[in-house]
This record gives sequence, structure tokens and C-alpha cells, in this order.
Amino acid sequence: MKKTLLFTAGILFGLILLTYPEVTKGKENGSPGGKTNSPIDGSNCTGCHNTTLNNGQGSVVISSNMPNLEYVPGQTYTITVTSSHPSFTTYGFELTAENGASKAGSFTITSSETKLVNGGNAVTHKSSGIFGSSSLKTWTVDWTAPGFASVDFYVCAVTANGNGQNSGDEVHTGNVYSVTEQQSTAIEEKEQLFSVFYSDEKINI
Repeated sequence: MKKTLLFTAGILFGLILLTYPEVTKGKENGSPGGKTNSPIDGSNCTGCHNTTLNNGQGSVVISSNMPNLEYVPGQTYTITVTSSHPSFTTYGFELTAENGASKAGSFTITSSETKLVNGGNAVTHKSSGIFGSSSLKTWTVDWTAPGFASVDFYVCAVTANGNGQNSGDEVHTGNVYSVTEQQSTAIEEKEQLFSVFYSDEKINI
């Protein structure tokens, strides 16, 4: 009986050791998806990292190369996510775009540090893209604009203390990054032809 118990305990302990890295470091290879804190996703990274939202010294912002925050449907733009922390050097994120009713536009991966997630409707980090320098980490991705009148980008980022645990980290959401479809201002020119002649002491047009 003792041998059986010891054997069973040994197997359980071995399984714990084998799965330990997956439990503590499972998110190094990206978000599972649907964690951007957007209206459609409705969730963020606080559940896995055991912390409260937007509490701490970290931050995250979204930027792009869209002139005047306006896009042309069908055109591709570069979206940049920048996360920072004064003392942490390990980072992660998930980014998505929505038009209120659905996901909007399409993402194209341009870096070995990122990948698509959530059915291709979001972008997250890979294990090769979690380490920053000078307390800063930046990721970029291409986004092809849809034909909607406006689109909102949402991001949730993790700044981690690098202890291999899911405690002591910070989770932040940046301000909603809103862009609108560029409105064309076509000017219609009409050409009119006039015929002028003189008759009966009158000028006729």
C-alpha cells in the first residue's frame, strides 16, 4: 500500500514539474485571443495575470501613419503599439479593430515578433517579441482598411516583472484609437457654350 501511494505521489509530482513551465510561461507566446478589452471581446489580461486594470507605472498607446486619422478604404496602413514601463523589460499585447458591430479591416503580419490570433481578427506578440529595451517595447503590423465610416482600435498590454510567475505584473489599456473614412471632395465642373449675335438692334445670347 505504501509503495503504491509513493508511486502515485511520484507520478503526480513529476507531472507538476513537467507542466510548471507551461503554467507560468504559457502567455510568452501570445494572448489566447479576445483579451483587448474591446466591446466585442469584453475581456482583458487581468484574469491570467492576477492584477487590476490600469494600476501601476506602465502604459500603452496606439499610433499609425494615417494622415489626420483618416483612411481610404482598401488602402494599407502601419499600426504601431508602444508599451512602456520605467523598470520592467518584459512586454506583451493584443490589438484589434472594430466598427461597433463587428471586427473591421484585416491585419497582415510584418514582423517575426507578432502573429494573428482570435480568428485572424487580432494581433498578439510571440515569444520572440516580449523583450524591450530602455523600458520600451514597440510592435508594428499592417492593417487594410474596410469601407466603414469609422473604426476604433483597442489594445491591452502587459508589462511583466519577468519572475516567471503570473503575479506582480501590470495590465494596461490605452485610449481608444479612432479613425474615420476619408471623405472625397470632388468638384463637378460644367461647361456651358454661348452663342452671341446681333439682330434688330439687339444683342441676342
